[in-house]
Amino acid sequence: MLVDHRPGSIFRWLQSIDQPDLAFVVIDPLTFVPDYPVALVRKAASFVGLDPDEPLLVLVICTVPPVPAPPTANFLAPLGIGQQTRRGAQVVLHETGYGSAETFLPSNR
Repeated sequence: MLVDHRPGSIFRWLQSIDQPDLAFVVIDPLTFVPDYPVALVRKAASFVGLDPDEPLLVLVICTVPPVPAPPTANFLAPLGIGQQTRRGAQVVLHETGYGSAETFLPSNR
């Protein structure tokens, strides 16, 4: 299930229903990269039986290290989840040039 971190936060939790103590910090990549290749995510995740017209939720998993290191996100391997079927997959988008540890927040330096 997808749980808001707190009202207004960019962070959410993708939490296991079977193991509630297992959760990943996720963000919507479109918040930081408006032209993120959603169509490629849909194509790569089509093997789970997504309807071509089904609204797709795209998320990327974050790593939030101790301060002062900035959080990073895995823009290379997004999650594509069908909003109607709730089927999804993590896929790898080699051809995009994105990495698995991209800094996405502005630096305070």
